[in-house]
Amino acid sequence: MLRPNFSCQLIHILVIQVFFMPLTWAHDNGLGNHVLEAYRLDQDQPPKIDGKLGDPVWQQAVPISGFIQLRPDRTKSATEDTEVRVVYDTHHLYIGVRCYDSSPDQIVNRLTRRGDMWSSDNISFFIDPHHDHRTGYKFATTPSGVQNDDYRYEDTRRDSNWRGIWWVGATVDELGWATEFKIPFANFRFAETGEQVWGFDIERVNRRKSEVTVWKQLTQAGPLTRMSDLGHLVGLRQIQGGKLFEVSPYFLGGISGQNQLGQSDGGLDLQYNLAGSLKTNLTFNPDFAQVEADQLKINLSRFPTRFPERRPFFVEGNSFFETPLDLFFSRRIGHRGDILWGTKMTGKTGSYSLGLLSSQTGDFALLKTRQARKKKESALYSAFRAKRDILKRSNVGFLLTTKEQEIGYSRIGGIDMSLALGKTYLMSGQVAQSFNAQQLAGESGRSNNLSQNRAYTLTIAQRDYLWSASASAERIEPMFEINQTGYLRKEKNRGWQSLNLGGSYKPPVGKSLLFFSTSAGLSQGLYTDAYLANWAMEHPDFTLSPDFRQDLITWDAGMRMGVDFSESVWDDVDLFYHRRRVVELTDVFTASNYGFSLETNSALPISGEIDLSQGDFYNFTRQSVGRQRQVALDSILRPKSNFTIEINGSYAQSLTAYKKIDGRFLASSLRLTYLFRRNLFLRIFGQTSRERKNYDQIQTLKNYLVSLLFGWEYSPKSHLFLAYNEDWQAEEGFMRLGNRVAVLKVSYLWNL
Repeated sequence: MLRPNFSCQLIHILVIQVFFMPLTWAHDNGLGNHVLEAYRLDQDQPPKIDGKLGDPVWQQAVPISGFIQLRPDRTKSATEDTEVRVVYDTHHLYIGVRCYDSSPDQIVNRLTRRGDMWSSDNISFFIDPHHDHRTGYKFATTPSGVQNDDYRYEDTRRDSNWRGIWWVGATVDELGWATEFKIPFANFRFAETGEQVWGFDIERVNRRKSEVTVWKQLTQAGPLTRMSDLGHLVGLRQIQGGKLFEVSPYFLGGISGQNQLGQSDGGLDLQYNLAGSLKTNLTFNPDFAQVEADQLKINLSRFPTRFPERRPFFVEGNSFFETPLDLFFSRRIGHRGDILWGTKMTGKTGSYSLGLLSSQTGDFALLKTRQARKKKESALYSAFRAKRDILKRSNVGFLLTTKEQEIGYSRIGGIDMSLALGKTYLMSGQVAQSFNAQQLAGESGRSNNLSQNRAYTLTIAQRDYLWSASASAERIEPMFEINQTGYLRKEKNRGWQSLNLGGSYKPPVGKSLLFFSTSAGLSQGLYTDAYLANWAMEHPDFTLSPDFRQDLITWDAGMRMGVDFSESVWDDVDLFYHRRRVVELTDVFTASNYGFSLETNSALPISGEIDLSQGDFYNFTRQSVGRQRQVALDSILRPKSNFTIEINGSYAQSLTAYKKIDGRFLASSLRLTYLFRRNLFLRIFGQTSRERKNYDQIQTLKNYLVSLLFGWEYSPKSHLFLAYNEDWQAEEGFMRLGNRVAVLKVSYLWNL
């Protein structure tokens, strides 16, 4: 068996060799049968983007049709016809789609915010401007003209935070519905010489029939659109990208704080497009007043909840920093301090994907732009990512992240790879190492033991339409610490090593899919002497279990089964059971967890989901085994096509080993969204949480939050927001105002 030190050095050498070797594979130049030729327009012939397909230029383009089903029956043709035409001029790509429908009065059509189109009929097209069979873009719309787009990478993965500048029009008529897209070539980077050949495919969703159809059928490797499976768009000649420089200043005014302090402010976002698809962004004094607060979740574990990134500067291009281990988690930036500035470069040039991010946190009061409320952390965060494509659908890369402060630092480096073996097999893995000064953020202790600060992970997976299977091995050493810049559910000075197997089977039954999955694994804890010593100091009233040993092997096994329905009021029903052996310092026990979930069809005027679960868990406050019960109910009501009511609630109980209720937890929220037009909306959001714990004495904690947001996108990427936020905390009958903010924010995008 290789030692970790030697194996890590060997992997470093192999990666360096692969990263800089010449490419050894090229795609077949044959374009196959699915080829669409775009028709070139004169500059004075652009169609009017009204969704009516009435301009004569559309008739000059050769249409494609003959779609086939992806769901529910991959062997049959579409039940409704679809026609697609593509024309272009020097700066824009125009796509016209006619979606025939035998019952146009039953088309599912709702007016929702950008990106929320899954409750309506929709049409999507995928393009690969690089023609590298790995990356691409999706553009989609509904019969109401609701927009949605994302960036595709590594063949099947998606970055839903990417946002382009484009226009769309859509109408419903006696034939069904129709739509017209206008996509500036400025959204993409490509060589502006010769005739272009791009990857291309189009997908239609008929919600009434729960039918998904495509122009070019996918392989049997799964239901997701693969960039390597696209057809081809040809005939693009003498096209040009757009302007290279974007400037977006914002201005803000309002009141904040308990004393109603006046506030006026401003900031600036810059974007400059470089070679290939590389672009660099700079933000100064950013403000995220329009970002909705995180929805509270009941969490009975000892680890914090991982909330998604929502801040615009950080969400776009975040996928470039993804690796098997979560070494970079951008929500860490600004957690303890104000974000003063940030710079970022992301994109792809040739076979290289690059990402570079740096951001300084501190105190706005030092810039004299806002009032100071409490001492803020000053830190410089940085991340550098490089990845190279190799073979057909494989890559190798590395990631470096740092957090630098006067009192210490956190630095992490990792090397990763993803190797595609044919269409259905994938092997991925990573080796990473952390370097931390333990004094960081007020922590005390000695510096890391460098022989125990690494992590290794390797996964081999197979996936096709019916079957999937995976095998993984992982070793997280006790001193591997990444939670200053990344995210890992781990205690300090404690790690693990594990082996896991899993598999699933999805046979079609009529128009529905059955789902069966199973998993099993073995694990062993890794502890340092410091972990055991610190535990003894923090819990002097507890003693080690006589069954505890550091080398104990634990196991886990589980199964899940369910049904995905089609053309039904129900969408999904799911059952699971999980059993595992758990090792903690005070107890070695076997835990069981089981649950049930039921989800209705989201296309209905009233839809929802209910989740029930129950099982054993380890109460780290009591240092003993307990039980937990939890129920969650999410519902969506659509009284009108442009008005949505979302109600979410969850309730949990924790119980002692003697089945006495030990704690009660409640979280609920209400969200009202009304769209005056697709780019003009009003959203009201409120949530509350309540915790009642009986651990040492009865403690009750309540939180309340109210948020109002009026938003208007008066031009692409140019916004006006009026926001109001207020939160309160109540403990033992005493109410305290946390914060109150009312702001008006205006931003405008210039293309220079």
